[in-house]
Amino acid sequence: MSGVPDTARGTLKVQPAPTQAVRRCKNKVWAVAFFKDGRRVVTASHDKTLRILDVRQTGEMVGGPFKGHTDRVRSVAISPDEKRIASGGDDATVIIWDTESKQMVLNPLVKHTEKVNSVCFSPDGKRVASGSHDSTVVVWDAETGAVLATLDSQHRYKTVHVWSVSFSPDGLKLASGSSDHTIRVWRTVNAECLLKINAGQWSVRSVVWSPDGNQLVSGSSDNTAKFWNSSNGEKIGQPCIGHTRWITCLAISSDNSFIATASDDSTVRLWCTKTHKQIGHVLEHAKKVHSVAISPNAELLVSGTDGGNLQLWSVRDILEQGKVEESALEDEEAQGGQLRYCSSKTQGSCDSDNEHTNDNGGHKEPSVDQDSTSDSSGSDDQDSLFDTFAIKMAVRNSGDLHIIEDLLTHEIDFDEDDNRRDTYANRSIVRARKSEWDDALQDAVKSIAIQPSLLGYISKGVALCGNKQLWDAMEAFDFAFVYSNNDPNIINLLLLIKAIALFDAGRHDEAVRRVQDLTTASQHSDPISCSVVNVSFVLDLRVFSLSTKLVSRIYACSLQ
Repeated sequence: MSGVPDTARGTLKVQPAPTQAVRRCKNKVWAVAFFKDGRRVVTASHDKTLRILDVRQTGEMVGGPFKGHTDRVRSVAISPDEKRIASGGDDATVIIWDTESKQMVLNPLVKHTEKVNSVCFSPDGKRVASGSHDSTVVVWDAETGAVLATLDSQHRYKTVHVWSVSFSPDGLKLASGSSDHTIRVWRTVNAECLLKINAGQWSVRSVVWSPDGNQLVSGSSDNTAKFWNSSNGEKIGQPCIGHTRWITCLAISSDNSFIATASDDSTVRLWCTKTHKQIGHVLEHAKKVHSVAISPNAELLVSGTDGGNLQLWSVRDILEQGKVEESALEDEEAQGGQLRYCSSKTQGSCDSDNEHTNDNGGHKEPSVDQDSTSDSSGSDDQDSLFDTFAIKMAVRNSGDLHIIEDLLTHEIDFDEDDNRRDTYANRSIVRARKSEWDDALQDAVKSIAIQPSLLGYISKGVALCGNKQLWDAMEAFDFAFVYSNNDPNIINLLLLIKAIALFDAGRHDEAVRRVQDLTTASQHSDPISCSVVNVSFVLDLRVFSLSTKLVSRIYACSLQ
């Protein structure tokens, strides 16, 4: 990394992305928060303590250690008047501290039954909210420690890990992000769930409000950050894509110009809240990054790592450069739009090239003509089939199989059985693509043991094919027909899969005959859609080695 070396001391110099190792600790830094002066931060650590550090000078401890938790401290928050600090830990307690005396204001607050992952103060400082592994969000009176509300009635599963909680800027609402893949918005006065946002197929690890309260920003185990309308839950623009492992924490600047995301991939990245594009280069770390905070003036960033290092970054120059690049891009787009307009005037027809701006804030989309509508419909059909099969987005796309497998394993570790069924089946497909046939078969069997399903039996059949157990595989595929709901697309897909399995087992003539029979049958009914073939390719062509002859015949089927 460039910038100030680890041994440097003195006032931080503003350079392009300089980094200063503020403090080397023996334990992980799970959470960090800035004081308003932008000089001090409070850290929550694996060693069961909190500390206040001066990050602008020597990184020396100027407050603490705060001792009271009996297990690692996962989360920390500072009250608006900075007189109190709240912390939550693996001991299932919340502690409110006096900043000046470093002593507990009250005895540890006990209500949760499992570790506390997140704490936050309300804007008036009168309430503290906490989210826990026990599925609940608890709102406490910050002065007395009394429980004001327990929010837990809306979750889908018996056990949902609440990873993050955040009060809205006006204090009237509370957002929570959970392992059931949702963001929930609660009314704080009566604990009513106002909104449930389905944020994808992965855990929501961190959620924050925009300073104006109009948006929510979430970071998830799918490696992305997303923006949401806080009133209706609609997704805004495109996700922030770049991390290669799950996002552990995110923070938003006080001026609402950028967010910072910390990740298990040992990086921190900055993103423009307007374009959702990455700003500048990646901020590299030696270890996984668990925490990130932005100074009140939005010029400094502090991050805490798995190795115990707390690092300070000057991001002012990165942001300035980002503004220059954004302005240049806007100019380029404006000139491009003018050229397209002029071209359509002179040529009379430019529909396929024209773009328009939608109502969601400037995102460019192609105009829809007859051909593009047809393509979109095909894409929708394919997505619908993927959804029918419960195939997760990461498994549908090409990518690093080891990373995808890690994500699915992470989901299995934290999901309840009802959701593990599909995750096991998805991981079975990934392991089959890695030719890890025994592990793939074990996952498929686990999925079916939880609850038999279409994807469960398909993944079992694929794994058995890999183990050269053709007829056991064919039996598994036959069981899959039971869960087809007589959907012709699904039935055609299963027939294609069986043909692929036969061909891979060396029974070429029979495989080709089955495909020909399927082609003939399709001529008298609806043709086999390309979406069916594409789903088949995801499930099988990436697993089996198929000859050009069979591939061409399958494509011929799709074109009948």
